[in-house]
Amino acid sequence: MNALTARGGVVALAAAGMLLLSSCSSGSASSEAIEPLGDAPEPAACDAVEVGAITRCENFYDDYWPEIDRQMDALYETAKQTDGGRLVIWDWYELSPEVIGMFNERYPDLKIETQGLTYNLSSAIVSAKATGARNTDVISGSLVSAATMTDEGYWADVDWAAFGVPKEFLTIGAPEMLPDSVNGSLMQVNTDSAQAPATLDGLLDPQYEGKVSVASYNANVFAGYGLEQGEEAMTGLIDQLKTSGNLQVLEDQDAPLSSGDVPIALGQTLFNPNPSLTVQPYEDAGVFAQFSGVNVDAKNPAGAMLWVLWNAYDPDWLNARMTDKQFSTTQVPYPGLPSSLFDEATGLMKTNADALLAGLQGGAITETVETRDDWIAMINAADAALNG
Repeated sequence: MNALTARGGVVALAAAGMLLLSSCSSGSASSEAIEPLGDAPEPAACDAVEVGAITRCENFYDDYWPEIDRQMDALYETAKQTDGGRLVIWDWYELSPEVIGMFNERYPDLKIETQGLTYNLSSAIVSAKATGARNTDVISGSLVSAATMTDEGYWADVDWAAFGVPKEFLTIGAPEMLPDSVNGSLMQVNTDSAQAPATLDGLLDPQYEGKVSVASYNANVFAGYGLEQGEEAMTGLIDQLKTSGNLQVLEDQDAPLSSGDVPIALGQTLFNPNPSLTVQPYEDAGVFAQFSGVNVDAKNPAGAMLWVLWNAYDPDWLNARMTDKQFSTTQVPYPGLPSSLFDEATGLMKTNADALLAGLQGGAITETVETRDDWIAMINAADAALNG
């Protein structure tokens, strides 16, 4: 998987306009309150378009971004004077020099230190807090993948709306979680060798014998089906797909997908530029927003806030993600942003964005705070059926 990839899948204005970054952790965290700049305009009204369960604000860059941008300039002045301008970012994958370079073009006085910890991300954050070591300033993930961070209180209490973010963006996750991108379950297809059905049940057709793969760690691709059809139907489907010989459990799905030997792979977004490959949504697929926020153990909370807002919404950075092939495997931006942003997409980013947006608009099952525990239970049941 490409190192540029952000991470895998798995709010009203405060009366005083204050963001409180409280710490219940080691003494390394900053406990100072960060306030948004005064004289903020009244919040704009969202020119709303529903994209599945997500509200898109078509006027985001006209009416919201100028205030966010103004607040970011103030955050930068604080961040570069905090902890020597050091900003620590741990994620599923290490940030690439190209991504850091884009950030430092605008914010040259911040020095980013990054680590990619994959499955050990949450445990590394917990360990750093327990030992008093320098922790990451930024935390991120989906509602499911960041469940430990949420339940153990690692998300600092940030009122993102006070810094200009539309309140409509802050309803799927917890209020302190800023949505920055989207991912979801998709069928990856080698169109030279197969056509994929529109449903998981369709994969039971005998024509797909030996033609479908899934990774052992990717049982979540069945979870949306389970939430919609029931756990028994989901586990029965997995059993039928395996016993029929249609579904293979492969740790390397990419090579047989690219060659056409196993031309359908159940997974998420596509990272292989082979022009024969595409992705498509399927009925009852799961879609999940990705979020970022400030670690309560952050030593540079202003820097963390600045990074999170820049990565999620900065128009120059998002234009590069949508059009520059070196960034084509970063996460698809949050669908609450204007349609004009997605219209810019080229190459792999267009392939992935089109598929995820089609899934959202076609009724994909979207993970929310209220359904998080149901998702976790269904993923566990799917994992047991796939790998048991």
